[in-house]
Amino acid sequence: MRAAAVCTLFLAALVQGDAPQGYLINEEDGHGYKLVYVAQTWQRAMKLCAEEGAKLAVPKSEQEFAYIQKIVRAMHYPSIIGAEFKLIAWVGVHSLNDYTVWENVDGENIDDTGFNRWAREKYISKNPQEPHCAGVDAINPGYRDWWCHRRQPYICEIQTSST
Repeated sequence: MRAAAVCTLFLAALVQGDAPQGYLINEEDGHGYKLVYVAQTWQRAMKLCAEEGAKLAVPKSEQEFAYIQKIVRAMHYPSIIGAEFKLIAWVGVHSLNDYTVWENVDGENIDDTGFNRWAREKYISKNPQEPHCAGVDAINPGYRDWWCHRRQPYICEIQTSST
C-alpha cells in the first residue's frame, strides 16, 4: 500500500511538471491552469492571479478552450465559496476598456486571436457604463458574457518552463 502511495505521488509530480501547486498542465500547450473556488469579482480575480505570477486564463484556440471547459466540468460545485451563480468560472476576456470591443488580458481583440466563439451571440452592451466580462460554463461551446461585478470562481493560467 505504501509503495502505491509513493508511486502515485511520483506520477502526480511528473504530470504537474514545473507548474506550481494546484495547477494542471495542459500537455498540448504546456500552460498550467488552476481553478480557484473562492469566488471573486472579475477585476479582483485578475489581480489575485497576477499576485501569483499568473493571469486569468485566455483560451486562444479550440483546444485550449476545450481544456479549460474540462476543468470547469470537473468543478466540485459544493466547494465553491461566495459565488452568485456557480456554473460560470471567469476567464481573461472583457469589454472594460471599450464596451463595444471584447479583448483578453493580453490586450488583444479576441476577434484577432484563435478563439472568439460565444455560447450564444457576442453580446455588445448598449450602455457604456455596463461593460461585461467573460466566463466559461460546463456545457456551452463558447464564452458566456456576465456582469464583471458578480463574484464567480475563476481560472488562472501560468506559463511553465516547458512553453
